[in-house]
Amino acid sequence: MSVRFLQKGDPRPAPLQAGKVRLYSMLFCPYAQRPRLVLAAKGISYDEVDINLQNKPEWYSSVHPEAKVPALEVGRGRVVIESLDIAEYLDSKFPEPPLWPADPETKARHKLLLDQFEKVYMPYVQCMRATEPQTVMEVVPTVAAAMRPFEDKLAENGHKFFGGERPGMLDYMIWPWAERCEAIRTMYPQLKFPTEEFPQLLAWGEAMKEDPAVRASIMKPERHADFIRKFAEGTLDYNDL
Repeated sequence: MSVRFLQKGDPRPAPLQAGKVRLYSMLFCPYAQRPRLVLAAKGISYDEVDINLQNKPEWYSSVHPEAKVPALEVGRGRVVIESLDIAEYLDSKFPEPPLWPADPETKARHKLLLDQFEKVYMPYVQCMRATEPQTVMEVVPTVAAAMRPFEDKLAENGHKFFGGERPGMLDYMIWPWAERCEAIRTMYPQLKFPTEEFPQLLAWGEAMKEDPAVRASIMKPERHADFIRKFAEGTLDYNDL
């Protein structure tokens, strides 16, 4: 997989074609993977532009005010930013298949779980920046505690996915971090995560790997591990990813 990351000095892409959307992304960013999953799940044709986040094109700040990814250009000069807002926009604009549960109470519970998933973000950043195994080991209890409500929810609903018989919005919004967990275990084989406490989530992860939308963006743990290692060491080169 060869990706061109636009950087300082590169021209802005041609104007968006009518009826299309354009996703500004970065291949290894879990937040940017979220809208890619939704776009794939809904079969939406789109343009993708990957950004070198270490050496951003000068024009990108006019797309995203903080020059972050993801950003979704939707036409007529409108841009939607933030991964969850983009997912919500796509689910509203392209309603088939719907990704949130139809039942309002179930949808509210899924959104509450998604809010709780924020507790996983900071430990993940710590792992990204870690240069010693001990640093990663210290965050394991925090991650395990944060994932307990998700294990319990799967056990309660009796389905393979949070969305039922097929993945829904909650599944897709948390998947990018689950995918990267395998990379972290690859990097630190001595890491002892209490997998025996999470049989439902382990089965969920294997089922997610068979979903067409996930298969469209999933990368091998070794490739994620290479990115994470170079990021932590300060040796990341976007021209060699």
